[in-house]
Amino acid sequence: MDFTVLPLLEPMTPPFCTVGCPHVVHMRVVMDDVCKVGMMGQAESSVGDMCLSKGQLVGVGKTCALLPSVKKYYRFGGSNNGISVHVAIATFASARNWDVNRVLTIHDDMHRAPITAIQPSRDATWLVTGCMDSTVRVWKYKDDHMRLQATLCGHDGGKITCIAISTTFGTIITGADDGTVLMWDLRTLSFLRELDHATSTDKRAMPTSVESVSLNDKTGDALVLVDTKMTIFDINGNFVAGMSSRDTFSGKDRPCCAILTDCPEWMDHGVVAITGHIDGAVLMWGINRDKNELFMRHIIEPKLHECAITCLKIEGKRQDTLLCGDTSGKMTMCKAIQLETLSQKDLATVLGEC
Repeated sequence: MDFTVLPLLEPMTPPFCTVGCPHVVHMRVVMDDVCKVGMMGQAESSVGDMCLSKGQLVGVGKTCALLPSVKKYYRFGGSNNGISVHVAIATFASARNWDVNRVLTIHDDMHRAPITAIQPSRDATWLVTGCMDSTVRVWKYKDDHMRLQATLCGHDGGKITCIAISTTFGTIITGADDGTVLMWDLRTLSFLRELDHATSTDKRAMPTSVESVSLNDKTGDALVLVDTKMTIFDINGNFVAGMSSRDTFSGKDRPCCAILTDCPEWMDHGVVAITGHIDGAVLMWGINRDKNELFMRHIIEPKLHECAITCLKIEGKRQDTLLCGDTSGKMTMCKAIQLETLSQKDLATVLGEC
């Protein structure tokens, strides 16, 4: 095989698929670590957010959110009804031990009750916060100051559980513990629509908390994870795909977090979504647009986590690196295999699957 052509094939290869064999998904563990940042005062060891910094895994606790572009993190959930901003990544190696976790600023009374979910934009200029009282607030973060842009009201008394934001499409998605999922316009700071993920059977049952929401930055598609069911909508709120009846999960192996990749619509064989499960499993999903169904593309094996996955993050220019964190604080990094690094035996095996 001529490996010199592989760089030319990269732009046409879907996320997490093998360059040169786009139908094949194989992941390898390249790193693991234990989350230590933002853990002080936290009752459990769960990982809340992760990123890569100069090739190293950086993770923060459950009530934190990273700002990788400025090497900081937010901490929320305190009795001050606000957040604090801390150092996440030391600027100099000599300062690594004492500078990390240092408080930079504290912002009190951002809501009238404790903050239950936050999500910064990728460029760290926007921050969306959700509260125990069901309100959502949008902030601009600049020069260490939080400037309130809008208070969004629409969730009917449910605690906000998850938030996603895309500055590319000017969209905010919020989910609450009463099962409602709302889409907002970031540009006009106004309500757009409710994403109706519930079937007629679901509507007759008790409301189930929304576990995860996520946005595709290339298509504007939105993912909603409620109970054991994952659903994808387009930017206009139209149903795109849902899980097949063949893919059923029990309480012991149900998905507990999910994330969308930036896979474009024209990449038929791409990985469009990833789910982390209560039992520590991590599954990758494709989409059959003719049948409007999600199907399981790949299970990361051997299983790297023995407890519930609490955080999934995607890294890499072409989205070929997956970061996973769990309730014990364990963090792992998996990367799609590269043909040029394989032994002749492994190469023959992979090419046989193409």
